[in-house]
Parts: sequence; structure tokens; C-alpha cells
Amino acid sequence: MAGKFDLDSYETVESRLAKFWKDHPNGRTWTEMVFMDDRKFVVRSEIYFDKEDLNPTATGYAEEIVGASPVNRTSALENCETSSLGRALANCNYASQGKRASREEMEKVERYGTEPRKAVKAKVFTPEQIAAAQLAMNEVPILPNKEEATRFWYLHKEILEVPVEGTTLKDALGKLVVDKGWA
Repeated sequence: MAGKFDLDSYETVESRLAKFWKDHPNGRTWTEMVFMDDRKFVVRSEIYFDKEDLNPTATGYAEEIVGASPVNRTSALENCETSSLGRALANCNYASQGKRASREEMEKVERYGTEPRKAVKAKVFTPEQIAAAQLAMNEVPILPNKEEATRFWYLHKEILEVPVEGTTLKDALGKLVVDKGWA
């Protein structure tokens, strides 16, 4: 597929959003991360023609793999959100005739070329690990110093990457260390 399309014939998500806001200044967009692990994000977007609407006019999903491109080394989540907005906007007719994919999506196709994307095996955690991570997450904010944070890290290294309320122990500890100036 790579090389068989013209990137200039695809609109950017920014262009689609500009048209949407021009037509629906009282509209709204909404995005939600529906899946994340240490390698992948999936984002869902909703488009509402009026901010008071209870149901979206259209939805869209996107998936990005962390590190799969130069952009995704630093901004995979942001890239994923933009792509999902582009899909949702296409689903309510904010796309060039016959060009549902956004320019950003086609750039991804060009980056991957004809090479198939390698499957990433998601980590599976036991109910016990999930429960332990949820309990441990409550302890993070009350850690008194860097030494205790380091000890906590090693005591809980088996569950550092268990997702808890949109984050992980690993990320919560990292944020604590930065916020407290312990880095």
C-alpha cells in the first residue's frame, strides 16, 4: 500500500476540526482513553453537533503503539487522540469525498510501509495483583521521603505496571518523586 497514495489528497484533523467548529460553534468533542498498557493506547472520540445533545452524532477509535514512529516515542497518546478525533469527524462527514482516513493516519501507513505491524502481547495481571496494586496506590501519596519511595518500589516491583485508575504504581511513584523534588 505504501507509495500508492498521495498524502496531499488527505485532510489533516486540524482542518476537519476547523470546519466542524465553523458549522457547529455550539458543538463539543469528547475523548476518552479506553485502553492503555506499557506499549499501546486506544482512544475513543465523540462528536456532538450541539453541546446539549445527550448522544454523540458520531464516534471514532484509534490505536497507537508507543515507539512505533518518531512521534510515538514521545507523544503516542496525543497522536492517538488526534487520530480518533479524525475518525469521528469523518464519521459525521467532515472528510474529503472518498477520503475517510486523515492525513495523519495515512502518514502512519507510509511510516509502516508494507511491513506488517508486530503484535504486542498485553500483560495480563491476576486479580490478586490488581487488588494489591489498588491497595498500594493508596500508600504512594503518604511516602515521607526518597528512601521510603525507593524501598516501596522494590517491595512492589511485581505490580509496578498494573493499571490502576488510569495510571500505574510506577507512574505514580515517578510523579511523586518529581513533585517532591526527590529526583
